[in-house]
Amino acid sequence: MKMMSDKEMAKLLEGVSARSKILETSVQSVVQGYTPALFVWGPPGLGKSHVLTAMLDGLCGAGWKHHTAYSTAKALMLSLAECPSSIHLFEDCERMLRTDLTASLLRAACGAPDGKPRWVTYETAHERFKVNFTGGVIIATNENLSRKNGPLQGVASRFRPIQWSMTIPERIAAIFKIADAGYFKGKISLKPDECRKVATELIDAVESGESETPLDLRLFTEHALPCYAHCKAAGEKNWKDVILSKLQGLATTHDESQRERTDRLQALAQLISAGAGSSAEKVATWKQRTGLGQAIYYRHLRAAKKGA
Repeated sequence: MKMMSDKEMAKLLEGVSARSKILETSVQSVVQGYTPALFVWGPPGLGKSHVLTAMLDGLCGAGWKHHTAYSTAKALMLSLAECPSSIHLFEDCERMLRTDLTASLLRAACGAPDGKPRWVTYETAHERFKVNFTGGVIIATNENLSRKNGPLQGVASRFRPIQWSMTIPERIAAIFKIADAGYFKGKISLKPDECRKVATELIDAVESGESETPLDLRLFTEHALPCYAHCKAAGEKNWKDVILSKLQGLATTHDESQRERTDRLQALAQLISAGAGSSAEKVATWKQRTGLGQAIYYRHLRAAKKGA
């Protein structure tokens, strides 16, 4: 891996920080009641959760609720009824968002025509709930809901989802920034130079093709660093092999969809492009890694830069 200078990394992180401020302004708009809803989307593992929860902690204190995974329509209604003036953050709730009944409750909570009261109603043959919701809704997903067919497509289009993403060079810069802070988890700790050593090994493994797992921040913080820390504590010196084995295992935990394959190839094209070597050498690396041609390499590279 060709190391970037501190100046290059600082410039990349400035771009991430600028986008973070835009997102913060959007979150503030919901918290302060200027807009009732916010949709945020982007690839997993790039810190959406951390950014949003940190902002909400700073802006709301305890005045917000965090919803993850699947929720039934009744459970959702009860949550809204219990805290009708709070900010509700929904993450990893894709199944719920595709269900007509739960999506209809969220549609009502997100906004009413002409700024009228947002009445959210849930009825069955045996019970009826109705609440005037005055809080805010923030929905974070891996895909742009405004471009996905589903019950919330129209609502997402109305609020124009904000994308949270990072280019490969930005991810590398962010990983080294995290490394420079050291690693602390309970009684476990790693020094910054150890974290940087792990970061370099991880990036090299992804760049060289030893792992097909796309490079992201979660891969570093939740897999590579804990793995190294465990090997260190156990006196194991083969930490590189253990990390690589873990990465290869992660790459085979599920069947790859077309969307995931496209995202992976775009990320790989960016990683190869950011590395050392001439254009011809980079194309050769691409062909060796993927078996695909030069035109497809540049197509994925253009698509990745356009989507960033």
